[in-house]
Parts: sequence; C-alpha cells; structure tokens
Amino acid sequence: MKKLVLLALGALLLAGCSDARASLKDPKTAVFSVGGQTLTKGEMYNFMLARDAGYFTINEAKKVIFEKEVPVTDEMRSEAEETLNTYKTMLGDSFASYLQSYGFADEEEYLNNSLLLSLQSQELTKVYVNEKFSDLVTRYSPKKIRIMQFTDQDTANQALEQVKGGANFEETATSLGSSVSAAETIATTQSSYATNVLSYLSVITDPTLSDVIADDNGANFYIIQVIATDANSFKDEAVDTISAISALSSESSIYYFEKYNFTVYDKTIFDQLQSNYADYLIQAKSK
Repeated sequence: MKKLVLLALGALLLAGCSDARASLKDPKTAVFSVGGQTLTKGEMYNFMLARDAGYFTINEAKKVIFEKEVPVTDEMRSEAEETLNTYKTMLGDSFASYLQSYGFADEEEYLNNSLLLSLQSQELTKVYVNEKFSDLVTRYSPKKIRIMQFTDQDTANQALEQVKGGANFEETATSLGSSVSAAETIATTQSSYATNVLSYLSVITDPTLSDVIADDNGANFYIIQVIATDANSFKDEAVDTISAISALSSESSIYYFEKYNFTVYDKTIFDQLQSNYADYLIQAKSK
C-alpha cells in the first residue's frame, strides 16, 4: 500500500535509518534580519520542531489524504466563499484583525487553509460513514422519529389521545404547546434526549407510537412517534446524523491514516506524536 511519507517543513534529509533525525540542507541560510539580529532556517526549523511539529505533521498528512479521498469540488469552494463573505460582512473592519489573530496572511489563505479544509474534513467523515454504514448503524441505532415534550402530564395525555384518534402529530404538538419541534428527525444512541427516551428507543424495532414517557424527575413528559427503524430507508439522513457525532471525525481520520500507511521517519516528530497523537501513529500500533 502506498505510504504517506511526511517530511515536515520542506525538503529534509534523514541522518540515518535508526532513530533518524531530519535536517535542513541549508540551515545557515537567513530567513530575515531585524535590529542587527538574523534568524536562520535552522533556528526557525528547530523552534518549530520543538514547539508544534506533531500538530503540523498531522495536519499536513490530512491535506494529502483529503486530496486523495475528497478533493475540493466547485460546490465546496462555493460554500467556503459564501462562509467567507458572511464573516466579512459580520466582522466588517475587524475582519483583517480576525485573520491576523489566527495566523492567516490574507483571506485567500484563510479560505484554502481553514474553510476548505473544514469542508473536506466533514466530507471525509461522510465518506467513512458510507463505507462503514452497516457497522455504524449497529453501533448508533439511528431511527427516524417525531417527538413532543410537555411539562404537564395531563397535556401529554391529551396529546396522546388526539394522535391515537387520528390527529396529525405535528399539528397536535403545535396546538398543545410542545416545547420541542415535532418535525421529523433522526435519533441515535448519542442524541441528547432524556435517558428514558433513549432507553425506549433502544428496544424499538418497528414503527410505533409510544405511551407518555416521563423523565427521571417527572418534570417533562414525552410522546414519540417512531416513523422508520430501517436505516437504509433514510440512508442519506442517517449518514448526515452519524457523521455529526463528534467521535466520528477523529475515528474517520485514523482510518485513512491506516489505509495509507502513514509513516513518520523523524525521531523527534515521532516522539511528539506518540505523546500527543498516539492514535494516529500507525507504525507504533503495528509493532
């Protein structure tokens, strides 16, 4: 399998095969001078290597993976430009200071190295979820539902009777003052519903209408209409929902680091990754 050989900070030369250390070809070349003091490439490289080489390495490797798996599309660029314009309008004259505070030279660099990379990261997670859909459905048990929530049990009972009598679920929720939207949504084991709601959903295998479900302290009462339990019947929505689960972003990245056999040859960078990003250090796992 083709390796991602990442040599951080440009053209580096390895000093050996065992516990190799990367070095610059021209470490004494000046980068800039100020006040009679000159900063060389070697000094800058050593500073960056000690400070954040592991973080830099992971991000550069991700860029390589993005280009292989989810290259930038016209749609991505259009969305990124729209987001950029929104920020420019919102921040006005302070936009330049905003860019500077995050280390971006100009808006083009911000577009390419932040907004587009974020969209590629999201898309990579979706690619991963599609590829592992069956396993992730088993893990997160997505279901298409509608839900009402009331603080008064009598109102909840009234709502349930109306729906059982044929009333529209969403209209009933609105007319009786449900505190949450009753629009269709996808629930998973990671949804932020009350524990008793999640417990109910965990055992449901077919579309159904729940009884009134009280939370643990009796402060809220829920009615759930389970619309679909076969995730393949709402796959696109299920993929979007599962992809938004926070753990999936790093899980998908690690999967592709493994797929492309991510390998680090510099000992200093290797040690930093082992301390701070061990999950990404595939070669250490294979030993």
